[in-house]
Amino acid sequence: MPDKFSDRLMQFLSEFWPNHLPRRMEEFRNLYEHHWIIETSDESIDESREYFEAFFKKHEGDFFECTDKEGKKAVLHRFVAGSAIGRYHAIHQKEVGEMMSIDVAFPRNEKEWFENLPSEIEDQLEIKLHYGHLFCHVFHQNYIVKKGVDAKALKSKLLKTFDERGAEYPAEHNVGHEYSAKPVLINFYKELDPTNIFNTGIGNTSKYKYWE
Repeated sequence: MPDKFSDRLMQFLSEFWPNHLPRRMEEFRNLYEHHWIIETSDESIDESREYFEAFFKKHEGDFFECTDKEGKKAVLHRFVAGSAIGRYHAIHQKEVGEMMSIDVAFPRNEKEWFENLPSEIEDQLEIKLHYGHLFCHVFHQNYIVKKGVDAKALKSKLLKTFDERGAEYPAEHNVGHEYSAKPVLINFYKELDPTNIFNTGIGNTSKYKYWE
């Protein structure tokens, strides 16, 4: 079978399937650059409605309340957005370089949510797709680099820009074997696993018994 066959087949078939998004969402897509899905319940429904009605009388943008069907479609679509970077990379893998995904949390008083990268980094990127969880300032920032670019070296430069902004990464997922754990996390691991027999080397820590 060809590489990434399922992605290629699904992308081809999508040309014949109707769009699953309701028309109102399609209209908002064309009107605004950014979109936010907010789920509320009970008494917060009326409170949210009153707040947004007042807010958008003075600020740019707009909102609408989803029907039950639209709400289910909107929540489903967040998974479509999350997998878009992987599909794009699969379809264009011959024309582009590697893919990088970083989840990062900015300080709560950070107002510049969207990055302004120096040209030495920006010029090496083929495409960027960002989405996140606004209330906790956690963003999933996905990048595909241009063909021939050293993705590992470029990621190191990207992470330095996050350091300069006081951000934390990874924000939602653990350090795994990709990031270096900070001292407080290493001490936590040692307390949980004093003999270092579970998931050794996590966070670029020691792989030896008793952490030696």
